[in-house]
Amino acid sequence: MVKLQMRVPGSNRFELRGWIGGAAISAWLGCAVAYADSSVQCCNSVAPEMPPATPYGSTMYRHNDPRNNYQPYKPIPIDATAPAEDMYLWVSMRELRRGPYAPELVPELRGLGAALFQEQQFHDAIDAYSRAIHLLRINEGLKTSSQTGLVEQVIEAQMEVGDYIAADGQQEYLFRIRKATLAADDPAMLAAVEQYADWHRAAYLGQLDRYRFPRLVDLIDLYSGMVEAVAEEEGEFNRDMLPYLAGMLKTEYLLSIYPGEKEEGLQVELGQKDEMDLPDLTKMRFAMFLNGNYRYGHKTIRRMRAILENDPETTPLELAEVQLALADWYQWHRRYAQAIRAYGEAWQMMAEEPDGGKWLQASFDDPLELPAQIVFQPGRMPLRMNHAAQVTARFVVSRHGEAKNIEILSPDKDENQPAVTRGYKYLRDMRFRPRLTNGVVVAAKDLERTYNIRY
Repeated sequence: MVKLQMRVPGSNRFELRGWIGGAAISAWLGCAVAYADSSVQCCNSVAPEMPPATPYGSTMYRHNDPRNNYQPYKPIPIDATAPAEDMYLWVSMRELRRGPYAPELVPELRGLGAALFQEQQFHDAIDAYSRAIHLLRINEGLKTSSQTGLVEQVIEAQMEVGDYIAADGQQEYLFRIRKATLAADDPAMLAAVEQYADWHRAAYLGQLDRYRFPRLVDLIDLYSGMVEAVAEEEGEFNRDMLPYLAGMLKTEYLLSIYPGEKEEGLQVELGQKDEMDLPDLTKMRFAMFLNGNYRYGHKTIRRMRAILENDPETTPLELAEVQLALADWYQWHRRYAQAIRAYGEAWQMMAEEPDGGKWLQASFDDPLELPAQIVFQPGRMPLRMNHAAQVTARFVVSRHGEAKNIEILSPDKDENQPAVTRGYKYLRDMRFRPRLTNGVVVAAKDLERTYNIRY
């Protein structure tokens, strides 16, 4: 057995224990280095490491951005028809008549849970709803659609008491039920995937877990599994894949600025073993995803475009939107020449269209903070940031989508030096979609914007 320990300057410590054959050692180490440090470029005095892009929507967001109106899914509470005291009595009477496992108890327990929730007795509401779910499992089967509404109410009660770990387990159970009862091409399945993915994203951003990387692997597996399921049932170029591919792209954005884990260093153990532990396989897969982040994102967008190009009903607007997504991906990864060319091609695709002017104006008149999608905006999990402030800045967005000549107008340094320092850094590292004029990328001068920041 060979034990190898690495320490990557500037990285966080993380242990990887994987059993692999000697032939795979070189490939694994190449991935492991990229895993410990999210930059895949070798850095030296000639080619210094570029700072990761600011996660727009998390640490910094524009105060008047419509994307701030994003609201994560939250089920409507069940209306209570009677006080909890009365519901307890009705449950007891029903239990005496029908027995403790009678299916007729489910509506009574549901009403009891609603009454307890309304009276803010959340722990007791969890117990009532959980018992109703248990009875459904006994009488109807382990995974039935009739459980979903009750599981959602359990999650809401757990969120009210701040038990996010328990809510996380219920979210997983809820999705297993939906996956067992819904077809891959069912619109309800798409909604279920988006809700579950949004929970994973919020848990990742809120640092719910000790190790954060498995959340990203889970998201990749979630979306890729749905893409494969649709392709198997409907064909390789079915439009039902598009929302799942869009979700995959958002996951690639999350992955692109993965900050590492909390512990410092990197340790890899290599040796001969017949079996590989699942956690170690997850780590190796994550290293592969991280190392190939740019390539995988690019591949996802190309697949979206291929689906649209194979559909005779595809509109020029749809093709232009995918081209714009490709340009944004280039821009995010600082592929400047490719981004400028792709933005110009997106412009040309809509320049002659009847309603193209409105789209061009909305897309290119004002520089847009990237990513354009909801990626880093917090969901239902609170972010681990204790301070908030607002800064107003004047700056230029260059042709390469970078903020230049930054001047912090407020607050004054003497009033809030930490906010000024962080506001400057966040804005400096922000990636923008640049301004286009007549299809040509140009610098946008004298922009003045107000941002909220968290730190």
